[in-house]
Amino acid sequence: MASQTQPRRPSRRLPVRLKAPWPAINWPWFALLALFIGYWFFASNLERIDANQVLARIFVPNLPSSQAATIPFSPLATWLVELFHPRVLRHFIPVFAGWWLAVQAAISLMQVLYNCPDRRTAAEFLRRQRRDRPGSDLYVISAKNFDEERASSILLGVGGPVTVQIPPRHAAVTERNGRKQRVLPPGIHNLGRFEYVHSIVDLQPQEKTATDIMMLTKEGIPLRADISLTFRIDPGGSPVTHEQPFPFSVEAVQRAAYAGTVGPGGKASTWSDAPLGKVAGALSNMVSNDSLDDLLAAESPRDAHHLITQAVMRQVWAGKPDDYIKPLRMTISRLTPPLEVSRQYTEYWLARQRKEDMVARANGTAQLVREAETARAAAELSMVQAVSEGIRSAQQDSGSTLSGYLLVLRLMEALRQMFHYSADSLEDLGGDTDKLLNEIEAVDERLSKVQDQMKLPAQQKFRPSSPD
Repeated sequence: MASQTQPRRPSRRLPVRLKAPWPAINWPWFALLALFIGYWFFASNLERIDANQVLARIFVPNLPSSQAATIPFSPLATWLVELFHPRVLRHFIPVFAGWWLAVQAAISLMQVLYNCPDRRTAAEFLRRQRRDRPGSDLYVISAKNFDEERASSILLGVGGPVTVQIPPRHAAVTERNGRKQRVLPPGIHNLGRFEYVHSIVDLQPQEKTATDIMMLTKEGIPLRADISLTFRIDPGGSPVTHEQPFPFSVEAVQRAAYAGTVGPGGKASTWSDAPLGKVAGALSNMVSNDSLDDLLAAESPRDAHHLITQAVMRQVWAGKPDDYIKPLRMTISRLTPPLEVSRQYTEYWLARQRKEDMVARANGTAQLVREAETARAAAELSMVQAVSEGIRSAQQDSGSTLSGYLLVLRLMEALRQMFHYSADSLEDLGGDTDKLLNEIEAVDERLSKVQDQMKLPAQQKFRPSSPD
């Protein structure tokens, strides 16, 4: 038996929403138009215009009024006469006059509230607000002169509708009625009604430098330092692309836009001035908790400088992942104490260096003396061995009868060999051995003279032909 197939359920289709061919209804204007039409019919019914008599006086002027009421006219004509009769239209004089006066009062209010230069500018601004559509003009915002442009343009200072262009490598924060509205990336954007640009934030790396920052160590020694900091807006994990070479976090841009403060001299600071102040404060706090010796306690000044920089970096940004600043590079160029303190440290370092040099020289001299004594002992041992070898060889040459002359020659030769061996040993040692070598050469010369004096005179040969 063939299995029966289940009927396929019809697939559920999503409802298709067709876009209406007509524009969206502006309900305030629609209500106002309805009130206007109602007021028109009310004025027409209030006046009770007899359209037949009005039309009869126009088209049949000689006809009595009693007969004019019996003449049938078109209902459309009578309806139009009842609506557009002067007695009905006169009721709109207060409406239009009131409308005109209200517009003039609104223009005057705009001019006073928003400090417009003239009524024409205030009227144009009011017209934009009523239409709620940006015009054809485009405002290119300059990051350098933004404050001057906002002060000179009511559309930038008070709000749109207006079309603005945010410069490249910048982001803008907009407000509406003093409240944050949105963050605009670089490009062209339409601002809504009463929406204005609050501030422009630079997305490029910022470099700030401060020189001659005064600090005090734990013992009260003043120090001066130079600080250089490079940072940028936190990208928030967004990748770098060709369309967005400087990514940013929306929260970071909003915090940077409202990070400015007013200094004691009345000068307003921006978000880019705060990180350098944090670094200077952290460095001053670290210096005040340590002495000058502890700050310089490292194997080399370069290592101490690196340790100080890393400590300040950790103190400022460690444990703050929600900060809107991403540090790129920080440099503490120098820590300069007063001249008197520098002179004392210089003298201390020179004294320590001289001490190390003297200890090294003493160690080298002691080693040289030890080696010289070793060479002297080896020379004495060689002298004894040479003398014994000379006596032994002399005994072997002369047999049992040893002449004193031959013994003395052997001893002199042994002494000369000993002195030559000592001179060679001292030359191999190096160091200050010139004086000893000169003495050895002098002794060698004296030994040579003694050996020459001890030589036997030459014996004359026997000649038979000689008369002697």
